[in-house]
Amino acid sequence: VRLVGSEMCIRDRYQPVGCAGDERRFKLYRLAPLSLTEVLPYLSNLGVEVVDERPYVLEMTGHDQRGYVYDFGLRYGGAVPDPAISRDLFCEAFTAAWAGRAESDGFDRLVLLAGLGWRAVVVMRAYAKYLRQTGTTFSQDYIERCLRVNVPITVTLVELFRARFDPDAYPEDAAGHAARLAAGDRLTAKLTALLDGVASLDHDRILRAMLGLIRATLRTNAYQHDATGGFKDYVSFKFDPSAVPDLPAPRPAFEIFVYSPKVEGVHLRFGKVARGGLRWSDRPEDFRTEILGLVKAQTVKNAVIVPTGAKGGFVLKRPPAPGTDEYRAEGVACYREFICGLLDLSDNIVGDAIVPPPQTVRHDSDDPYL
Repeated sequence: VRLVGSEMCIRDRYQPVGCAGDERRFKLYRLAPLSLTEVLPYLSNLGVEVVDERPYVLEMTGHDQRGYVYDFGLRYGGAVPDPAISRDLFCEAFTAAWAGRAESDGFDRLVLLAGLGWRAVVVMRAYAKYLRQTGTTFSQDYIERCLRVNVPITVTLVELFRARFDPDAYPEDAAGHAARLAAGDRLTAKLTALLDGVASLDHDRILRAMLGLIRATLRTNAYQHDATGGFKDYVSFKFDPSAVPDLPAPRPAFEIFVYSPKVEGVHLRFGKVARGGLRWSDRPEDFRTEILGLVKAQTVKNAVIVPTGAKGGFVLKRPPAPGTDEYRAEGVACYREFICGLLDLSDNIVGDAIVPPPQTVRHDSDDPYL
């Protein structure tokens, strides 16, 4: 049972007795009517075909309210990795997208195709979003197709990310850190061998870029928990820009990218000590290019004050009508989420001690800048 706003949404996927092997049914229980136009894109993005829909209305005795049951017939053309596991993965991915915790797009097909949880899909989507900001010529749709066509490589990329950053994968000591690095090297070698077998040059470029981004990541908040004990709705990556493939010059010393369904943003810093502000950008397609130009100017302005400059910027992805109170409120909320994403990857100073963020694996030295 999940409360989505003021609506109760219960979802379950099951296989009726006697149905074909590639057919399943999916139920939604709600306290408000549902438009097919609303729900079909979510199911389609998960890679299933909706073959029929059976609506029911429940008259609840003693309550001045109705309940609605929507029973969808689904067909999936391919084989799923494990039907028992994929059932939960499918329901969790649908719920996350329906609740607005994740975007719904072609990346969702990796849930059934590759057996990935929705959080792993969010990580791959976030890397693709950053890759688009670095100036790649490949569209998001093409990157999605590339990952779906090369499932073994996609799964291994996720395994590499987990090996490098899951705090529960290895002990927090010198031996655990060494084992983590060794596992990363093994998976990188495995990926290199798999990439040698990719026939498409474009796919090879995309997959090697994704590998380079994961290897260039120094920290992430992907395994941090919120106040409720669950994962956060946004993901942050701190990069070593010198290791990011094909990054436009000049390259900053440090870079953080924040991604969520509501906001995307970047913070570029050209030194350990730097000065600069943040900008509400209106360029969703190339805000990193805008921020890079601004930080170069900031560096010149700061020459007589501090060693170098820094600049950050964010964009609203679901903006209300401009000029309204709702528009300003959404801007403030997205600004807050962007700041939280930056602070999630920043070391704290408590007395004379540097305290790293919780549930965070660091592949760099102390950095309490923010």
